[in-house]
Amino acid sequence: MKTIYVATGVICNHETDEVLAVQRGYGDMAGLWEFPGGKVERGEQSLDACVRELAEELHVTVSNLRNFYTVEFDYDDFHLSMDCFLCQIDSGEIKQTEQMDIRWVKREALATLQWMPADVEVVQVLTEAKDAEGDARQVKRRHDSRKSMQGNKRANTKPELLVRQRLREAGLTGYRLQWKKAPGRPDIAFPGRKIAIFVNGCFWHRCPHCNPSMPKRNTDFWIAKFKRNVERDQAAIAELENLGWTAITIWECELKKKNIDQTMERVITQIREATKA
Repeated sequence: MKTIYVATGVICNHETDEVLAVQRGYGDMAGLWEFPGGKVERGEQSLDACVRELAEELHVTVSNLRNFYTVEFDYDDFHLSMDCFLCQIDSGEIKQTEQMDIRWVKREALATLQWMPADVEVVQVLTEAKDAEGDARQVKRRHDSRKSMQGNKRANTKPELLVRQRLREAGLTGYRLQWKKAPGRPDIAFPGRKIAIFVNGCFWHRCPHCNPSMPKRNTDFWIAKFKRNVERDQAAIAELENLGWTAITIWECELKKKNIDQTMERVITQIREATKA
């Protein structure tokens, strides 16, 4: 399913506790309410897209943009990934362009409007936040979450290093790391033998053995994110197998001290059997 990336502005007036809502004026969902914004262009950052879209759509300049929430929503024919930024109007007067209506709405009255399906979740978060202080706490949670995700190393993780050490000890050298020419960019690849090894973190790739926990906040976002991760992993393995490769998945929990010997014995056997074939 195609993914469309969108950036929207949650424009607040914290003095009156009102939020700007626009009524969609085109398409199959004309008449529904949404937060102003639009598509992120290729090579553009979401924050920059939000500033540009609000200038084009409302003829205003916004400031103090803060990453507030991300919506992951499946429409019938595409997946929407929508970054939402809290912001205030810095200059300009709001002008109606393609919208049917533009309205400042009290926070507690937001739920009385008929919203676009993907925007309903943002309304719920705004309502739960209650006020400017609640908005600030939500922004902090987003910041902490993104920082944690950015700290998730792509290469040379401890599990990968353990696997590579055991492979070298078994005399299995000559592998490539993060090999871009193979589907899924395997962590360890033996191109000549057509063997791809993925060393997966249990949390991010949803290990079937240890059943990692689900974050309690922003649950819909995490469910959608994990679903895409799993689907991407499955698609990469299927493509590799169609090309005649042997794909091996090693889970982080399988490399714990009590499991690593058995795990690596299995992996090394798989590699040698695939080489013979």
